[in-house]
Amino acid sequence: MRRRTFLHSVLALSLAACGAGVLAQSKPSSIRYVVPYPAGGAADQITRLVANDASTILGVPIVIENKGGAAGMIAAETVLQAAPDGATFFVGSNAPIVINQAIYKKMSYDPAKDFIPVAGMGKTPLLLVTRKNLRAKDLPSLIANGKQEDGNLTMGSASSGNITHLAGEYAASKMGFKVTHVPFKGSASAIVGMMGENIDIMFDALPSCMSQAKAGRIVPLAILDGKRFPQLPDVPTAQEQGFPGLEAAAWFGVFARTGTPQPAIEAMSRAINQALKKPELIDKLQRIGAQPMPGSQQEFAGFIDAERKKWIPLAKSLDVKAD
Repeated sequence: MRRRTFLHSVLALSLAACGAGVLAQSKPSSIRYVVPYPAGGAADQITRLVANDASTILGVPIVIENKGGAAGMIAAETVLQAAPDGATFFVGSNAPIVINQAIYKKMSYDPAKDFIPVAGMGKTPLLLVTRKNLRAKDLPSLIANGKQEDGNLTMGSASSGNITHLAGEYAASKMGFKVTHVPFKGSASAIVGMMGENIDIMFDALPSCMSQAKAGRIVPLAILDGKRFPQLPDVPTAQEQGFPGLEAAAWFGVFARTGTPQPAIEAMSRAINQALKKPELIDKLQRIGAQPMPGSQQEFAGFIDAERKKWIPLAKSLDVKAD
């Protein structure tokens, strides 16, 4: 009887040790977020704020890796080349997850099949800004200028295929003038180009351009949202200026490559959503011009599906192609 009790104790201890080993193996020493745009832009700012709190909740460091280029596809490919072990996640956005499907003839991955939505982080409405010397003080004067220039107005974007590109083409078409698209390597460099008088207009995410607009270095003309933004109360919406329904936002969320263990995905989703409930984080996001995007995996997946149904047909109807 004593021998059987002893054997049961040894077996129980062995199983407990195995379980602890499995748990230790399932929790990586660090986690990598691969961001598809350079440092300083909206994607980078929002990701770093959310990752900081999510890291504390998980008890694991989250390292941010910026890999810009090819409208986010280089970063996406980097994640797909990593092991699906829950240690590497992709910071997806409008272009690499949605728009690229419509404007590139060939992609090296299928956004719907190769990536699993984990959680949204933040979204920000786009702001129409111009260089100071363009002499467009409001939307009507910009439209008059654009029609007179007949395609000679240059429009910057964060990259070809980025929402700042597609939404800009869409907005210009609704306003009745054409633009010449000039892609940059990220919003930050595009705004620098605008301040250097190298481009005329841009439809940019607020975190990338709001501080320069508030400082008077560039001119904000309209916000592409249903309401004015609290930190730019004097800037009217496009709807207020005669263009109802002209809304567009840049959004950013975390994705896992297909094959990643579901427990790792669920743990990351919970951590991000817990972080987005913190008043301090909400305040930090709002101060840079972003709104939190809390929600379950299913809700985030539904949001992505709605974005595909909206922007892919629109890109095709406008015949927007990658530059």
